[in-house]
Amino acid sequence: MKQSNLLKIWSLTLPISLCLGLFSGITFAQAPIPTFSGGELFQFPAKLQFYARDKASNTAAVPVSGRIAEAQSYTSVRLKVFRDSDRNGVFANSEIVDTRNASLSAPSGGYKNFSFTPYQLPAELYNYQFRFIGVSSGNVETQLATTDSVVAGDVYIIQGQSNAEAFNNCESGLYDCNPNSDGESFIRGGNPNVSLIRSFVRVYGNGCGAGWYASDPIDNYNNMPKSWAIGSGLVGRTHLGFRHTGQWGMYFSRLIAQNHGIPVCIFNGAYGAEIRHFQKNSTRLDPSGRNNYTSLLSRIQEAGLTNKITAIFWFQGESNMTTSEGQQLDKDGYKAEFNILYNNWNLDYPSFSKLYVFQVKRGCFEGSTTYNPSLTPNLALNIMQAQREIVAERPEAVLISSSNTTQAQDFGGGYCHYVYTNGYQTVGQRAYNQVKRHIYNTGLTETNLDSPEPDKADYSFQVPNRVQISLKNTNDTYSLNGTGIQNDFRLEGDGSYTITSVQLVDKIINIDYTMNAGTVTPPTFVSYFGHAGLATPSISNATGTGLITFRSLPIVFGSLPVDPLSLTVSRNGANNMLRWKIETNEESELFVVERGENSSTFKDLKEIYSNGKNGTESYSFTDSKPNTQMSHYRIRAIKNNGKEIFSQVVTINNRLSEISDFRVYPNPVVHAANATVTLKSSAMATIQILDASGRIFSNRKLQLQKGNNQFAMDELVDLRAGTYIVRIISPTEVQQVRVVKSH
Repeated sequence: MKQSNLLKIWSLTLPISLCLGLFSGITFAQAPIPTFSGGELFQFPAKLQFYARDKASNTAAVPVSGRIAEAQSYTSVRLKVFRDSDRNGVFANSEIVDTRNASLSAPSGGYKNFSFTPYQLPAELYNYQFRFIGVSSGNVETQLATTDSVVAGDVYIIQGQSNAEAFNNCESGLYDCNPNSDGESFIRGGNPNVSLIRSFVRVYGNGCGAGWYASDPIDNYNNMPKSWAIGSGLVGRTHLGFRHTGQWGMYFSRLIAQNHGIPVCIFNGAYGAEIRHFQKNSTRLDPSGRNNYTSLLSRIQEAGLTNKITAIFWFQGESNMTTSEGQQLDKDGYKAEFNILYNNWNLDYPSFSKLYVFQVKRGCFEGSTTYNPSLTPNLALNIMQAQREIVAERPEAVLISSSNTTQAQDFGGGYCHYVYTNGYQTVGQRAYNQVKRHIYNTGLTETNLDSPEPDKADYSFQVPNRVQISLKNTNDTYSLNGTGIQNDFRLEGDGSYTITSVQLVDKIINIDYTMNAGTVTPPTFVSYFGHAGLATPSISNATGTGLITFRSLPIVFGSLPVDPLSLTVSRNGANNMLRWKIETNEESELFVVERGENSSTFKDLKEIYSNGKNGTESYSFTDSKPNTQMSHYRIRAIKNNGKEIFSQVVTINNRLSEISDFRVYPNPVVHAANATVTLKSSAMATIQILDASGRIFSNRKLQLQKGNNQFAMDELVDLRAGTYIVRIISPTEVQQVRVVKSH
């Protein structure tokens, strides 16, 4: 992350000011450190304290300093450090790992000062105990103060609304109350409440550190305990245990600890509200005069970790889909509000290197007090698309999909929150999948950690009325789960469109549609708004992560690469003639003609071996026994290296097909263009030319006769150089050819 010079200076001076504050007593109160008679400690670990590690050394410096009354007989002081090597919670002398001594300064003002060289605390899954000892003549030791269960590791902020809060609301009866739903495992010593892994997840203060309204007195910042605790995902922000991490936050932390041996500190500041609630200048004050932002910041300042934040997770947006709190926002409005928040994060947490943004799911009323699944999901898409653009505009940001997860039905029938299994647990796994690569440098060769995203949208060259979306990560594998996903897509343009089917072929999403009455131009945008409630239908990658939602993705004609394997099918009597063209023919070993009863299930029909020639080659096959009515064809090309590529699916109506041949020549077009079409019977037909913008450039009707018809295509001659589609629409079918216009 780039920082200004001012930020760099600020980040250097912050630790100094915090350190001075410890001595002066004018900075924020911190967790109480041990006291002893005859002196005081300025710096010493508190019980369960968490220190942020230096990633280069994998250690954290633990300073110890203070003063002893001149009247005391100690000649020096000693620090002993113990490691709970067997993890039984008992520190014995045999576990001692470090001893260091410090001299006492000359008396001044009735006291003698001391300071130890900071102990470098390893970041590992072992608790450490610190003992401060006074040493008298003859090396007699007097133990003065002790603190145990001290650890070092990485610090994360989780911020957002209720799905960032993500506590286990078992009382409502609407949630999956799995007893391990805070991510606990490896139960220790017969105590089911504190697991070995969970004991290395720490929190400071209460879950959210703020009072949102005067009616929430338990959240009053002034009443917050100034202490460290072991985290829990089972409690909410107002729980007296003040150990809140959230369910997915705990599961995420557990995976870090378990897989990398690094303790984790979570500052969860979440609360179910609109984005303005989280602003630094929010007027939603509690009785102490603090708001959500300043209370969270104060907690982190008290912990001495403002300049030690590793990453921030932002999971918010559902409230901004509704008018229930008066903050319904469009896409640009949400982005503007987030920019304010983001700029303050950079000022107050200058060390964070990654920002992870969860894209919210549909649900939570979507602008209505009662959930309506038929409601046009514009409100949800506003926020979803804003989050997508927020990440695209920041190189340190990563978008995490929440698609293909299961929501719980609540709040008047809406779907706001998640169950644990395939809900919060899955969200925590996706969060971990990102940090293990960015923060812990593992999983670097895994190709399926990123959330699936669309790359480009285009029109099909082979199939009329089909939009194709290519997926960005070509090294991943994808699957379509469940039925009815066509209801979660929308086509937009100068007209009305009905999506008839959505299929996934390798890394291409095929969307077939019809143009409704009165519509003469194809769609120009496509949106995907996901699925509320159940996980499916969905499109997901190899790890089960669902497709990122998007709004108004442009359908750019010619944006997809020319198909290396193109197929055309024509009717010849009772037979279907298949012709396909393959580029880099020398790389192909075998072509398999496949036929299906539908456009998604195919059987092998014929194998034809490559002729081995270099360059582009054409092949053909005659299907003399096509299906009774509809035949769906595709070609599967098997390369020499064993990899396979597929042509697009071409469908022909065996009963109604009237067009036996349709061509445009010469191709490429230079100074003249003609078309020929052969019909079995006379018919009125429409000839269309689609230009590079994806709109229909030319649209004219012709009365065609039985047999061969030839006519000029002068419209093509006047076009700029590029690739175009010439389409013929008859009463029974649609066929099209690709034409290149040269200079």
